[in-house]
Amino acid sequence: MKILIDARSMGTKPSGIGMYIYNFAKELVKEPDMEIHLLSDIATSNEMQAMEQAGAILHCYGTPVGKNFGLVKYYLYLQKVIHEIRPEIFWEGNSLVPIKVTNPYGKFMVTVHDLFPLTMPECFGKKYEYYFRYGLKNTLKYADTFIYNSMETKRDMERIFPQAAKKESFLSYIIIDRIVHGEIEDNNAFLYVGNLEKRKGTDLLLDGYLEYLKAGGTKDLRFAGKIREADIEEKIRQVQEQTKKATYLGYLTKEDKEREYRQCSAFLFPSRAEGFGMPVVEVMNYDKPVIASNLSIFQELIGDEINYFTISDDNKESAKRLAKRMSDYEQPTEGSYEKIIERYVPQNLAKNLSAYFRQQVTE
Repeated sequence: MKILIDARSMGTKPSGIGMYIYNFAKELVKEPDMEIHLLSDIATSNEMQAMEQAGAILHCYGTPVGKNFGLVKYYLYLQKVIHEIRPEIFWEGNSLVPIKVTNPYGKFMVTVHDLFPLTMPECFGKKYEYYFRYGLKNTLKYADTFIYNSMETKRDMERIFPQAAKKESFLSYIIIDRIVHGEIEDNNAFLYVGNLEKRKGTDLLLDGYLEYLKAGGTKDLRFAGKIREADIEEKIRQVQEQTKKATYLGYLTKEDKEREYRQCSAFLFPSRAEGFGMPVVEVMNYDKPVIASNLSIFQELIGDEINYFTISDDNKESAKRLAKRMSDYEQPTEGSYEKIIERYVPQNLAKNLSAYFRQQVTE
């Protein structure tokens, strides 16, 4: 069985979607009946190189592609590759397909991670809201099956686009590797890992930390990830002018991220909206306390095993609530994280997805 995966989001420095694709692809390539093809604009990341070494076949457009007209050319190249290799399954790991793409040789599957540009457009702007709606409508025309990473995303999709309910769908949570680590440490610092943007609550993270310091808090703040918005970059600069206790770590390698998880006092995740929230489960491997906003997605995926604070449209009040929780968080009870981690290990989730792929091919 030939499976072609659009892996452009893991071509350079993969974050959420890129790591989602990688964690499934590295398991699928082990299946003896599956020939894995990865397509990307370029393939310079460690993850792409690891996939090639594991036996995946790489197809590269050859030029880095951003969110511009170059994306159309990339998808024209993608359609050409589909015709060349004739996959039984073409899997698009991103929700938006900007032009007509078909797989006349088998099934065309698309993962929908979230619908935030439509459910909270204030974090994205009107132009991107229109682009996202157009792209998702286009995807709806040509995709055979939708893969959802949570029931919440599926409900949002079918509420906003009722025609999506007529398409085949499959629920596949995100793989979180079980991490073998050394001795757990405590560097007396809070940690955040993820994109730095308003949707992720980076402004609340920084404002909440300043409130925590005002109230007499003594822990440092260490935060890492890609800065996605200019005003967030400016806010980081302003906070670092006010205190030397806030350290921006940049983009972390897998090894650096795991070291930060192992050493932190507690993990902060004050997101305004999440399709999943991979770092929250990752850090559970280290039995670290987690402080997160009270989003319904976390209730679906994690339940009541973490420290929540109430997030609202009042940013100042939300930051104060975060600061209070930073001062009075509870440690996890022994063994409470184990069942949560087990839900998202590759052995279970990749097995389910590969079985679904085989079922689709034989129908």
